[in-house]
Parts: sequence; structure tokens; C-alpha cells
Amino acid sequence: MALKLFIDNDVILKLAQYGILEHLPKLFTRSGEIKVSVLDSARYKLLPKQNPLKLCKSEEAAAQITTLLDLAQKVSASDVDLNVLEQLNAVPGIDAGEALLFAAVAADAESVVLTGDKRALTGLGEHHLEALAPSLRFKVITLEGLIQGFVELDHSSTQHAIRSNPAVDKALSIVFGLSAAASEESVQAGLSSYVGHIRNLLGEMINNGPPF
Repeated sequence: MALKLFIDNDVILKLAQYGILEHLPKLFTRSGEIKVSVLDSARYKLLPKQNPLKLCKSEEAAAQITTLLDLAQKVSASDVDLNVLEQLNAVPGIDAGEALLFAAVAADAESVVLTGDKRALTGLGEHHLEALAPSLRFKVITLEGLIQGFVELDHSSTQHAIRSNPAVDKALSIVFGLSAAASEESVQAGLSSYVGHIRNLLGEMINNGPPF
């Protein structure tokens, strides 16, 4: 059975800006076939018609986003438990898009959610949704968790990608080194610290990867 990746807009945008979105499937080779699902808003939010480069800033990033979106399925409220969706929508910090992604993952045993939304993760962790937590066990993968996977694949290329695009994510830029490249040990410690912070909030909802 295929593993479904429910990916939020923030992860798509940042990985594309780093030039590594196209390599995302390499992080999930243990899982065999993968299928990608995104929000209905992804295309017009990430590639607005009037100025497709407004957010992604480059033709290369836009091309990677386009390739992913052309292959992706759209997440629909009809795919989820509406009671679960309603619970998630009521949580401060979780917007409608993230609520739909979390609800979709909760409804599908063979799925994970890839999210860079810290406010949503904080909301999910602080509002103790005990009834929902078992359905999200090991299903949440943060942006920093994904970057850990890319580091395992190719540390030097990942470090170059992130240090070449310091405006994309300030925290990641600090981890990988601003004025000089950080050591591999320092990078791993920094990423582990960020993931560990979210793990303290979410417990077993956080995926144990990489490898995923």
C-alpha cells in the first residue's frame, strides 16, 4: 500500500526555494510507493497567477512546485471525519488548511503530514486532544525533521542549499552557519534541538525518522 504524504504549503515553498523539493521522495524510500496530497489552496497561494514568482522568487523553485502540484491529489473535507475537523478548527493556532491536513492524516492509517507551521504544532500540542492523538501517532513530520533526512542523504549539498538561501528560514540558516559553515555535529545538534522541542509538545505524534 502506498504511503500518502499530506504536505502543507510552507514545506512545499521552503523546500522549493532551497532547490531540494524534487528530492523529497528520496527520504521515503523505505516506504515503497508514495502519493502526495496538498491543499486546494496550494497552487494559487504558492504560484499566484499575476506573479508566479512572488513567493518562490525563482523560476527553478516555481518549476519544482509546479511539478509537485501536477502530480498531487487535492485534500477534500469529504475525505475526513467532520467531527475531527471541527475539533481541530476550534484549536487556536491551527488554521483551516492545517486542520484539514491533520484530519486527513488521522483518517488514513498509511499517511504522514509534513508541516512547517509552528503555530499549528504548538496548538496541537497544547490543547491535549486525547481522543485524536492515537490517530496521529508517529504521523507528524516537521520541516526540521525533513532537513535532518536531507542531511543524512547529503550533508554538504544540503548545507550549501540552505546557506545559499538565508532568507528562506532564519532558524535553519543559523543552524547551518551564517558567517561560516557549521560543523556536521553542530548541524545535527541544532536540528535535533528543534525537533526535540516539538517532540516535547506532541509526544508520540512526532514521527521517529529519519529514515521515514
